[in-house]
This record gives sequence, C-alpha cells and structure tokens, in this order.
Amino acid sequence: MKFSRRTVLLALTAALMLMLATGIASTLAGTMNNGELLKNGDFEQGFRAVDGCGMVGVDWGCFTTGGVGGYGFYDDQWKRVVASGDHAQLIEINTKEKGGDQNRTAGIYQIVNVEPGQTYTLSFKGMMRANDLDSGGDPWRYVMLVGFNHQGSANWADAQVQEVNVGPIQDRVNPTGYYDVKLDVTAQSDKLTIFIAGRMKWGDWYKEADFDIDKVSLKGVMPEEQPTATPDQQPPDQTPAPPPAGELVCDGPNLLLNGDFEAGFDPDGTATKWGKFNNGGRANYGYYDDQWDPVVAEGAHAQLLEINSRGHMPTDPDRWIGVHQKVGGLTAGATYQLSLKAMIREAEDHSDEDMWRYETYWGVNSGAGKISKITELESLTGIPVSGIYLRTAPGPYTSYSTTFQAPASEIRLYLLGLKKWAQSEREVNFDFDDVTLRACRNAPQSDPADPPADPPAAPSDSQGDASASDSAQTAPASSGICTYLVQPGDYISLIAERFGVTVEWLMTYNHLTNPNLLFVGQPLQVPCSTETATAPANDANEGVSVVPASSAQPDAVTRNDGATVREHVITRGETLSQIAFRYGASVQALRALNHIENPRLIRPG
Repeated sequence: MKFSRRTVLLALTAALMLMLATGIASTLAGTMNNGELLKNGDFEQGFRAVDGCGMVGVDWGCFTTGGVGGYGFYDDQWKRVVASGDHAQLIEINTKEKGGDQNRTAGIYQIVNVEPGQTYTLSFKGMMRANDLDSGGDPWRYVMLVGFNHQGSANWADAQVQEVNVGPIQDRVNPTGYYDVKLDVTAQSDKLTIFIAGRMKWGDWYKEADFDIDKVSLKGVMPEEQPTATPDQQPPDQTPAPPPAGELVCDGPNLLLNGDFEAGFDPDGTATKWGKFNNGGRANYGYYDDQWDPVVAEGAHAQLLEINSRGHMPTDPDRWIGVHQKVGGLTAGATYQLSLKAMIREAEDHSDEDMWRYETYWGVNSGAGKISKITELESLTGIPVSGIYLRTAPGPYTSYSTTFQAPASEIRLYLLGLKKWAQSEREVNFDFDDVTLRACRNAPQSDPADPPADPPAAPSDSQGDASASDSAQTAPASSGICTYLVQPGDYISLIAERFGVTVEWLMTYNHLTNPNLLFVGQPLQVPCSTETATAPANDANEGVSVVPASSAQPDAVTRNDGATVREHVITRGETLSQIAFRYGASVQALRALNHIENPRLIRPG
C-alpha cells in the first residue's frame, strides 16, 4: 500500500495534536486539585489567647523551649510590620530581666492533611527586629527557622529544622520591610506539620528580638476528599465553628468599669471608677482626659498620664505614675485575660538614648488595698510598646494581651508608666485605652447554648422523698423552662431563691463554672411558674424579663445562602461579648457573620 507524502504528513500532524492534547489534559488534571492547605495564613481571621504563649492566630498552635528567658505572642497591627491586611503574628523573645539560656526558641505551627509523595510549596514573609543593632555583635545571633514533621506531631523536638533567610536584623522601631521565604517539601505520609519559629542564640542580658510572620501559604495537591458525612453528622456550612474542646477561650464580659474611658473623668483627670498613683519625689505628675484623635484608640477618650521634670534640678530616677481599679467577684486561681492598648510619647526627640528610658507596665495586688510604693505590688509585668513617639507626632497604639491567674477573689489592677533616668527638663506621656479584663474558660465539649443532654426534670409525686443531693438537680413543679435576664444587683443565690431552686441546679442547667461571675443582661434558664411566666410576682421581680425559653432562644434556621444559624434578638443592656459567651462563639466570628463594623454599636431588637 502506498501513501502519499501529504497523507503521511496529515497522519503525523494528527498524532502530534493528539499527544499535545493528551499532555495538556493530563497537566490540567494534575493541577486542578491544587490549592491552599493552611488556614488563616494571613492572620486576618483573628487571634485567640493561648495559655503559656499569648495571642496566637486562630487555627495555629504555639510553642516555646522554656528555660531562662521571656516569651510573648502578639496580634501585631502596626502597619510597618503588617505585609497585607491589618494583622501579622509577632513572636518576642527577651532577656530583659534576667540572663537567658542559649538557643531560646518560640514559634507557631499548623498540622495539615496532605497527599503522600506529593511536593508542596511553603511560602511566607518574615522579618527580624531588635534594639541592639549598634552592639557589633554576631549578625546571626537571631535567626528564623522552619521545621517539618511528617507524622503530624505538634512537638517542636520532632521537627526536621532548617534556618531560612529573612534578611539582616532590622531596627525594632524602624523596620525596612519583609523578606520572602519559599521552599518545597515532599510529603512522606498523609499528615504534615509546618513549624515557623524565631531563635535567640545567646543568653546575653537585656536583649529583645521580635520575629514577624505574615502571608503564610502551603500550596500543592489537595488530599482526596473524605466521604460526605450523613446529615446528622454534617456541621452547618459557613457557621462559625466553636473553639476546639479544652482550648482556652476568654470572651466573657469586661470585668473592668469604664475600661474604654468613655464613661467620663473625675476632676483630678483620672477616668471615673479608676484611682491614681505616683511615687512623688522630685518630679511633676499629670492625669488627663485625652480627646486628641491620634491618641484615642476607640471612641472619643483615652487616659493620659504625664511625668515631667521641669523645674527640678536635680530630679529623681525611677519615677512612676499610674491608674488602678479594684476588681471583685473573681475566682482565686482562675485564669483571666488582660487586654489593652498602650503608647509612649516624649516632648523632645531623644531616640539616640536608651531605648528603655520610658516603659509601661501592669501590676496586680490581692485585696482592695492601695500601694504606696511599687515594691508592694505582688506582680509587675512589662508591656512592650512599638517604640517611643514624638509627643506631637504619635504613631499607632501597641495592642497587648496576656493571661494570668487571679491571686485572690478580689484584686487591684494597676496600669503604670515609668521614667527611668534622672534627666531634668523632660516630659513623657503614657496613653492607655480599650482596657478589658475577661474571665477565661475551656471550650466546652458541646455548644453551651444547647440544653444539657439530660436536663434537670421537674420532680413527680414519686420523687417527694428524694434526698437533698437529688433535689439539687431537679426543678420545682412548673409550667416549663423560662429565660430570665440577670438584673443589676442580682447574685446567684438570690436568683435561685426567687425561682425556688438551688444554686447547684442553676449552675448545672446553665453550664456555669463560676457562681460569682454573672453580668447584667445574661440569660439564665429558670423554672417557669404561674407568676413568673405571666407577670411580676412581687417587687423583687418588677420589670424583670422572664419569657418561655423557646421564645428566648429560637431554633436554628436556614438562610438564603444555605448557612444554618440561630437568630438572636438583642435585648437592652446586652453586649456582643455577652452574646458570644452565651453561644460559645467568638466576638470576631459574630462580627464577621453579621457584618458588624463597630462591636460596641449594637441596638436592642
């Protein structure tokens, strides 16, 4: 059989086109299931308080290597160290108060599902900042590290670690920019742990290194999807997931009065509900209601504290100024979260001097007594700020958050500024705003908004001889369960007496862990009775909202976009944090779900 040259050419062309098409299709098939495997890699989905670390990006874990040294994890919102969006992860290692051990390391990690044998690309932006640029020390005294573990371990000691190049160490208060890190890793099993960490190599005294991380990404072949869950197993799409069981959550109401300084100031310049402190000596002190927009973080007011040495020759070193507030109703030994915004400004630029010439602190004492000198404080902790600004050219506030264990049921909390050296003719301003103190809890195994699996039942006639311990778990005969909103002046034993139940019953039915921690507007499930379900029974109940629980907390509904949610009607006096606390969610999740710009601006109804 003879073939013409044209026939052969057409056949070869067709075969080539078929091969190309097959290759392109194969390539497309291999890349279509590529995607992003990390969650919250840009840290824009929020932060949470993690005991032993600080503020860590949601979906990330944290670790430190302990030893002699200080560690801090922060939600960094300073624009100079945020690569994109409004947030970055800041990790601090310091030896300010004592010499450190060698190779102090701290970092974050995330465990992902991967496809064995596939290669994945990790990328992120990293930066190292410090105060000792002019010390002439080892240029590799601070380094950033990446680690991988191929069994899904959360233990840093199990990771395969390598140093990565994030450029030279930068000035802590005048950074020049992020460096890009990119490297590949081939999965050896179906789990992969990504670690990103900073390390302070030497144990020198009075050092601080800040490691900034942003825009973290791990891209590659997505693992095969798991079998679709049955309807009763499937979580509602797009509904904010509650924190993992056992995780520390600090989203209760603010236990401080006038913590945002919007409720007014006294004639002496201290915010209402706050007292003032200074240690006198040869210096001048001032307390002011600051309403200048550049130094107000939230609302229209901030607390300004001033120390100046004008007219004093000589003056004294170590001059302290502060405000304080008594906080009661705490549980001794329980964990609480303190969050605030702080800023330091000086009248003239002295940036060529000691970087720690002015510092901010917080402190705690047991009981209601006031201190007369700093050494009387039981604890005193530094608040790291983002530098010292010129008084007339302030920069952004530093957001600070930490957790601590209450030393007693009643404490006095101090916010303090320190002028360290005895220079004359100096002025320093300390600004504080948006101060909160919240109780922390471990995330429950189930949504606290749901009724208990076996709710306390009203006793039948056959239960009339039940023991006292049994009666603590049962409600009196009633017409059902109603919702009661806590009123000013209420305490749990008073509410229990009003509705004919025990304190233990109220705590069990409402998932309460601390009987001393109630807030105005908090909804409590209580037994209905003929009186409480229809009208106030007496003067004590006058004006009290008692409604059937079914109407106070509606069942889940499905929105047009397919998300299954509960609808909550805001009542007078409620705050977003109270609502979040009730439903076991975070304030950030509620804001995102409901498109709330200002968490303080929610209205009844």
